[in-house]
Amino acid sequence: MKTVVKKEQVIKVAKKVFSYAIIVGALGAGFVIGRFTQTYPPAKEGNPYQAIHSIKKVSIAVNESNELMLINRTTGKYQMYSDSIGVAIFKMYSNRIYQNASSNE
Repeated sequence: MKTVVKKEQVIKVAKKVFSYAIIVGALGAGFVIGRFTQTYPPAKEGNPYQAIHSIKKVSIAVNESNELMLINRTTGKYQMYSDSIGVAIFKMYSNRIYQNASSNE
């Protein structure tokens, strides 16, 4: 007994196989990319805003434009911050000095 395979059935099965192959290929590619990025992480650049400076190593200044300037005493390099940051930090610093002066009286 000979079975006859219809062209429509072959196309239907081929489409299913192709769909599953795409899904398996995408999962495999995702796994490979995940392993690659886990093995080879990108170089991290240092964030200059993340560093904590002690008052012994850094001088603080506010210029005429109300921009905050942090000056490294050992190297002489400085970082400029916007005027809103400079004014906010200057107000906190002056408030602390005022509270210390008023508590000593």
